[in-house]
Amino acid sequence: MKNLFHSKGIHLLIALFFLAANFQSIPGQTGAVKVSAIPDDINKIFQTSCYGCHGPNGKLLPMTKLNFSKWTEYDAVKGAGKAANICTELAEEAMPPKSVRKSNPELIPTKEQTLLICKWAVSLKPKE
Repeated sequence: MKNLFHSKGIHLLIALFFLAANFQSIPGQTGAVKVSAIPDDINKIFQTSCYGCHGPNGKLLPMTKLNFSKWTEYDAVKGAGKAANICTELAEEAMPPKSVRKSNPELIPTKEQTLLICKWAVSLKPKE
């Protein structure tokens, strides 16, 4: 299991998750189904690592890309897409940004937390 969390291993694992979870919209779906609330264990990670920029008092530019304050307003397809993007950004170590990572390493989610978030993201895929 230790090899799983090496940089290439986690990227491969996450790529496989998303290969299996095709985030395309379902024909005939109107978007009326809302995305489910973020589970507490996932939300705690987001509160620690993401809310500073993407939460209730976040920064303007990051909030245009992802606003956790509006999460429950997303339809299921948009929420699944946002969750997939969160997974990708974390797995590629693009978030938190390098400047934040350098000055605040405690904000960086662990590989295990990233994997947990990615599993959650896959679970949001609308059922066909």
